[in-house]
Amino acid sequence: MYAMLTLDLDNNVTSRQRTKFYEYLENEQWKKIKNVTTTWYAGFDGKATEAGIIAIAKKDVSNAAKHSGVSSYDAVVHAGPSKPTLF
Repeated sequence: MYAMLTLDLDNNVTSRQRTKFYEYLENEQWKKIKNVTTTWYAGFDGKATEAGIIAIAKKDVSNAAKHSGVSSYDAVVHAGPSKPTLF
């Protein structure tokens, strides 16, 4: 199973906050998709459920926000059996 996550951080976020936010996600095994603005993906084992993946994504984004001092963001996550296709 895979999850694709896209984020919009508040316009007032500093570059330091953004860096800390992204570093937190990377430490949680999220991989930034190159050439696509603020889009990430993560792989999960075959036993993962859609609801479980969504809960993990919400937790990871919330924790990244706390870690970096970001107070406002919008996020979208999708879970499915296939890795996102970049084209």
